[in-house]
Amino acid sequence: MTMPFSIQNLLPGKLNAGINLFHGVSGCQADLLDEFISSQLAAIRAIHNRSLPPGFVCSRQLYKSFRIDPTKHRPSSEALWRRLRDKNDFPAVNPPVDLTNFLSLKFQICFGLYDLERLHGPAVITLGSGNDQYQGIRKESLNFNGKIVLRDAQGAFGNPSADSLRASVQRTSREVMQVLFFHPDDSLQKAILTETLAVFRQFFTMSESRSFFI
Repeated sequence: MTMPFSIQNLLPGKLNAGINLFHGVSGCQADLLDEFISSQLAAIRAIHNRSLPPGFVCSRQLYKSFRIDPTKHRPSSEALWRRLRDKNDFPAVNPPVDLTNFLSLKFQICFGLYDLERLHGPAVITLGSGNDQYQGIRKESLNFNGKIVLRDAQGAFGNPSADSLRASVQRTSREVMQVLFFHPDDSLQKAILTETLAVFRQFFTMSESRSFFI
């Protein structure tokens, strides 16, 4: 049964958010997924050996539009690419997270991934205040004052650079939300959202899935 859930974008005109909802996730073709990611990463390394891929321009523009310096507070997608480029390292966490990280690299935009069963009440995407902070995944407490933030009834839980431990997706997560952060001028956003949904359907078994923009 689909969980009732609502999310609202309070930054219209400055940020577009693509939403994928995956309900009743019950299985994954893990071996095929690992092979897929490995082959695709090799192609990404071959194409973008040293130079910053052009797609990151949109993510940097998104940050700059909120007066956030993307060289000091890097978009998560660019941080992943730099880790792959400099250390030949791609983090292996669990299948939903690994596929989301790969898609972030491929499309050069920021993704967030959240366990809906760990969220409370309606969620919003807005600008953070001094009270918006949380423990990051494998990180210290992070503050998002003046930065893009996702917030529910318990407070902040997500950001295009670093997500929270509280809402993190585990291997056993069954109700999952994926958020794609777009600059409004990104001409590929509809195609990217459509493909991300299709790729998740290819590797994961679920009872229902849908996508939309806010």
